[in-house]
Amino acid sequence: MMTPKERVLAAIRHEEPDRVPITAGLDIKFQEILTGRKHMPVKSYVGGGIAVTKETKKSDYEALLYNQKLKNDATRKLGTDDFRVSDYWLWPKGYEPKYLDKYTFVDWWGKVYRLEPKVNTNYWIDGIIKTEEDLDKFTPPDPDEINYDLVDFVVKDAGEEYPVFGCIHLAGMFPYLMMGGIDKFSIALYLNPRFAEKVIKMVADVQIKIAKNIIDRGVDIIYESDDIAGKDGPFFPLRIYKKYIWPPIKKVVDMCHKRDIPYIKHSDGDLMPILDEFIKFCGFDVLNPIEPQVMDLGEVKRRYGRRIALQGNVDCTWVLPYGTEEDVRRDVRRAIDQGAKGGGFILAESNSMHPNVKFENILIYVDEGKKYGRYPCGKVEAES
Repeated sequence: MMTPKERVLAAIRHEEPDRVPITAGLDIKFQEILTGRKHMPVKSYVGGGIAVTKETKKSDYEALLYNQKLKNDATRKLGTDDFRVSDYWLWPKGYEPKYLDKYTFVDWWGKVYRLEPKVNTNYWIDGIIKTEEDLDKFTPPDPDEINYDLVDFVVKDAGEEYPVFGCIHLAGMFPYLMMGGIDKFSIALYLNPRFAEKVIKMVADVQIKIAKNIIDRGVDIIYESDDIAGKDGPFFPLRIYKKYIWPPIKKVVDMCHKRDIPYIKHSDGDLMPILDEFIKFCGFDVLNPIEPQVMDLGEVKRRYGRRIALQGNVDCTWVLPYGTEEDVRRDVRRAIDQGAKGGGFILAESNSMHPNVKFENILIYVDEGKKYGRYPCGKVEAES
């Protein structure tokens, strides 16, 4: 039997491991159920964690480390195949969020979040970089002043058993969150492209260095999670991607490949109109999650399965939240049939195991993946 690390890396190399690897982006609710332990509240905890108001007294690092260990233990308990550490949780030393009121704060990137006390989580509402003058006054995080102890902990905890996914963002999402929305970012691209390009470059320069630093500390895979499309298709024309959004991705992909580190590109939405150009331009290794409402996993496998590996795409919009046991097992089998033949496939949900997913369906998802995903399996042949 392979270790999770051997299994995931074999799939990315387009090999057939002992079984299809299984990953799951677990909401904290499910991490707590699996471990029997509660998350520790943290100031300014964005990207899927608990946050509390500015009265929080706990040490940030103590809380982050505790929560990361809980997350790792939940992965072990569930029996899935990856550990993850996110740039959301890598804070500049001495960082304190700027609170605008009791429940609203500005993070270290100038993104504005609000806490919803009823569900005890944050959501993005705005950004502070509205003009070039705002940008000139803004000091971005120094990647060399970030505390990477959390990365060191995950790498040590994973050992040689689990692959560590280092989750980052680049130029596809943070710029528009910092500027107050994709509408404002899009207008700037057309009316003030110098301003938009300066924001993109600032974000990319810092995040590329963060990626290098976490690779240096031992992560096995870079997972970049900026959305660049929606259900109606790509956010921008192809020329915008080629000029602004994709060059930083290619730079990190090239850096990863020099170190023999795979690169997973996440984006929700329908990428088909640009996917061929996207793969050619950036050369990433794995596409996630191939959203089932707008993309056909079997078609992507046939057209691109010899060039990239695939990670997806069990439906977390309807099947995992509302489906019966048979619905879940059927959708897991469908994904494996469409994606697994010949290797190059990692089973995953189509975005995350969010709070509305049924916990029982997560267990069924893993159980069916392990039973049905033993090689030889899968039915769809890649064309090119």
